[in-house]
Amino acid sequence: MRIAFPGDSLIRVPVPDPVERVQPGLPLGEAARPGAADETRSFSEMMRDSLNEVNRLQLEVDDLSEKVSTGSVEDLHTAMIAVQKASLALELTLQVRNKAIESYQEIMRMQL
Repeated sequence: MRIAFPGDSLIRVPVPDPVERVQPGLPLGEAARPGAADETRSFSEMMRDSLNEVNRLQLEVDDLSEKVSTGSVEDLHTAMIAVQKASLALELTLQVRNKAIESYQEIMRMQL
């Protein structure tokens, strides 16, 4: 009589060493140099675009909620997904704002 152990029936696959899988990155200072990325945008442009996207999602949800209340929406699932998407985008925006304010306050507390 042979006793089977849980690992006996598993197929053994050689797993490469994780250190060997790490690929070399850019040389030091390469990523910080302007023009290193394909597209360079200022922080204010990225923030403006993000806020515009959140605003667009909120306006889309307002329109969809009006359609749901009047009964003219065909797919309730799409409307609910849009509501959740807008909610997550707004929550992320609030968290980024909170972290920015917290960082600013931390910098103001620093002594020179």
